[in-house]
Amino acid sequence: MKIPDKVRIGGIDYAVEYENRLMNGGGQGLRGQISYSNATIKLDPNAQDEQGKKQTLLHEIMHGIAEHFDLPVRTDEDTIDKLAKGLYMVIVDNPDMFKSDD
Repeated sequence: MKIPDKVRIGGIDYAVEYENRLMNGGGQGLRGQISYSNATIKLDPNAQDEQGKKQTLLHEIMHGIAEHFDLPVRTDEDTIDKLAKGLYMVIVDNPDMFKSDD
């Protein structure tokens, strides 16, 4: 799995960017953050290794999907994190499944 420059969620292209020392409104450090209003997903490159960045990207994508479909888990960090880690394992363990037939 590679980290793209952008990812489409619900018909909206989200730019994937890197930003050092991401913080939430309360001053707590974050590994990643999605902004629906700016259509961006930011990853902190120094807060994690490459595998962590990929898992964090999937975590933020899961937030985007949950928000798009108005799912009740959209703010449930624990559930979103478990779904993202599970999806990451499927992608890593089955790489051929995600290759184009073209």
